[in-house]
Amino acid sequence: IVYEYHEHIFQRKKMMAKKHRIDANDSMVHEILGNVWGRPFRILFTAVLMLLVLFPLYWLFSSAFKIRAEYLANPPLLIPHVFTMENIKTVLSMNGLGRQFMNSMIVSLSSTAISLLFGSMAAYSLVRGKFSNFTRQIFGLWFMIQKMYPAIATAIPIYLVMRKLQLIDTLPALIIMNTSFNLPLVIWLMMGFFAQVPIEMEESARIDGCHFLSRFFYVVFPVTKSGIVAAGILAFVGAWNEFLFAVILSINKSKTLPVVIAGFITDKGLDWGPMAATSLISLLPVLVLVYLCQKQFVEGLAMGAVKG
Repeated sequence: IVYEYHEHIFQRKKMMAKKHRIDANDSMVHEILGNVWGRPFRILFTAVLMLLVLFPLYWLFSSAFKIRAEYLANPPLLIPHVFTMENIKTVLSMNGLGRQFMNSMIVSLSSTAISLLFGSMAAYSLVRGKFSNFTRQIFGLWFMIQKMYPAIATAIPIYLVMRKLQLIDTLPALIIMNTSFNLPLVIWLMMGFFAQVPIEMEESARIDGCHFLSRFFYVVFPVTKSGIVAAGILAFVGAWNEFLFAVILSINKSKTLPVVIAGFITDKGLDWGPMAATSLISLLPVLVLVYLCQKQFVEGLAMGAVKG
């Protein structure tokens, strides 16, 4: 009963904080934009932003259904005159595309699951452990630095290590590399989410006899579900789009879709149609994932932003 009461109070506080933050941001944006040109400027500003976001997607979609003469035309044609499925058929008939698609899916899902499991546990240990605020800030800064340094700086050492371990052209090598890149991001994000969970909820669970793992998986995890979804989507997208180490560590058997897309760039030129068609196929799983989890994803981002 005590645990349910604290959980109810926490949910109400989270919703009130989220509503207050959204209202404050909306009022600030409306005040800034209203002081410039008012409603016409806001409409124009929103239209420009939508154009910048949607036009690359439209260009990708239209190029996938253009004939060769049209996607090589100069000046470029915004609207194709001839609609063709030839590029899609060419891509789908490529030898090994299904295996490369599954390679991307296996690597992305595996690295995301591992990053979420160990990253959330590490973040929880840092938040609830006996560390000073300064120590936590140092850890957070270190995890951010891990995402900032150029990955190409470690390409040669990683290749030599993987060759020594006989992991070249294997999926475990790509899973290890994507996990190493996603883990700092997940830890950094989850530290902010776990810090918002009231300690009283865990104390109530401890009084009821829950040990550490039970409190973590049955009390803290459900409360931060939206944050876990947000971190998981970001980790999945990062692993799905990873190209550098995929092209360095794969030869044939472990190729992923980004490597296949880059393969359309040859010494004879660039095959825009099949490249756009493959990119369109590669984009679909991410769009479906974000669409299915958009509510939790937005709530997770808002939850991380509420922390003061």
